Amino acid sequence: MTLQQLRYLCAIVDHDLNLSNASDTLHRSQPGVSRYVRTLEDELGTRLFVRSGKRLVALTKAGEAILGVARRMLADAGTISQIGREFSAKDEGDLTVATTHTHARYVLPKTIKAFIDRYPKVRLSLRQGNPTEIAEWIAAGEADLSIAAEPLTPVRNLILLPCYQLMRIVLAKPDHEVLQLKKVTLADLAQHPMITYDSLFTGRAKIAEEFRRAGLSPRIVMSATDADVMKTYVKMGIGIAIAASIVYDPTLDASIRMRDVSHLFPPNTIYVGMAKDSYLRSYAYDFIEMFEPSLTRKAVDAAFSAAILSE
Repeated sequence: MTLQQLRYLCAIVDHDLNLSNASDTLHRSQPGVSRYVRTLEDELGTRLFVRSGKRLVALTKAGEAILGVARRMLADAGTISQIGREFSAKDEGDLTVATTHTHARYVLPKTIKAFIDRYPKVRLSLRQGNPTEIAEWIAAGEADLSIAAEPLTPVRNLILLPCYQLMRIVLAKPDHEVLQLKKVTLADLAQHPMITYDSLFTGRAKIAEEFRRAGLSPRIVMSATDADVMKTYVKMGIGIAIAASIVYDPTLDASIRMRDVSHLFPPNTIYVGMAKDSYLRSYAYDFIEMFEPSLTRKAVDAAFSAAILSE
């Protein structure tokens, strides 16, 4: 059975079972079209048409059922061809990157600028969320790539490739006493109203765990998904903030100060993620390598192969 046979079957039905008209549309001889239909019937072991002499007068019950499947198969074949054409156009298409606000705001701009310069015809979308949302979008095929910490709970169908580690800092107003300490401890931080990440962020969980291990209960007065929001309230004197080191810019954040506290909290590993069953366009590989040069196409393909073998 071939797609051509199915195409002839549909054409005959579309021309009200008139073999002559169907043959003209298909640019084939009428005997040739009849032969293809007969061959298909022989292969299937059933008749598709009710005949009166050489005329086709109706579809059989089997013919009606097979016609529906044939139309779907031809439609799917057309879709496959369309996908092939899209993927052969290596410098145009769509790319959706799921990430956190912190990375969209502080890490990705240079990568995105370089990518758009190289691929001006690619429609790039950024989708922001917390690590669990991001992982679920990737696993569900709603985004092509992710740049974020690992989700709080494992998500199936996900490949995570480590890129780098984020350290922690404390942000405070310039005259805050925590900035004057020779060495900051968890107990020192716990004495002050605190602003930190939302509970759905991996960094918040790690921060909370360190206080718990020390037997301390910090007074968290506010949580946020956006580091810029956290900085705004630090500037207002609401409290100190524990944040990722990348969010502090001495020039833009001149009204607050930063203190390194990487000795108090474990680093947060940032990953590039993709679905195990995804097919990455060439420009998606380039985006990954622009973001993290060690993640070459060879490295990413090796990760895909390892994920498949582990199943």
